[in-house]
This record gives sequence, structure tokens and C-alpha cells, in this order.
Amino acid sequence: MSLTVTGFSTSSLSYKIAHEDNASDSASTDIFGGPGTLFAIDVNQTTSTICYLKMKITSGTVTIGTTQPDLMFEIPSSGAATINFPAGLAFSQLSFWVTDAPAYDDTGDPGTVLLTFLCS
Repeated sequence: MSLTVTGFSTSSLSYKIAHEDNASDSASTDIFGGPGTLFAIDVNQTTSTICYLKMKITSGTVTIGTTQPDLMFEIPSSGAATINFPAGLAFSQLSFWVTDAPAYDDTGDPGTVLLTFLCS
């Protein structure tokens, strides 16, 4: 995994972008270092299998195969998608992981998945 987080701030707007160029079955925890509001997630699935983006938006430890995600999104094989939250989705801590099956206790590696999160 290679997570990069960049912050921008102006007098009228402050936001952060997190980009993961190889999301997998390893958790990225508290990627923005605290609370915020999520506005969009861009996903690019480069493998030929369906994968599942799992997110925890509340505080706490994340253990893959044990932690129940707060949100889960099915990502189609070999495709791209944008998940928008027009009014914003408040979080106290944003953590995510990607697996190859929907069960919360799945630990299967889905292959390369590119993710970009936009929040304030």
C-alpha cells in the first residue's frame, strides 16, 4: 500500500485528498488523523474480479477479519466509479480496507485497487 495525504487550505475552503495506489486487504487507519467530512471517493478497479471497499467511520481499532465495517461498497471488475456524498458524510476517524468478498470477516486480497478520498 502506498497512501499519500495532501491538505489544501484557503480563506474560504480547507480540504484534504488521500490517494491509495494499491489498496488491499491491509487496513489504512485514521487516514486523515481525526474527524472530517467525506465528499467523494474515486475508485479504479484494475483486476478482473469484483472487490469490496469496506470503511469504518467511527473511532476505534481496525482488525481485518474481525472489525465490522460501518460502510461497504461493491466495486465492479475492471471498472471505475465515483461515490459521491453531496451533503458530506461526517466521520470521527476514517479507516478503510478492500477485500475480494463481502463478508465482514473476509481477508482475501483483491489485487490492485486505486482509491482517492476527498474530504474537508
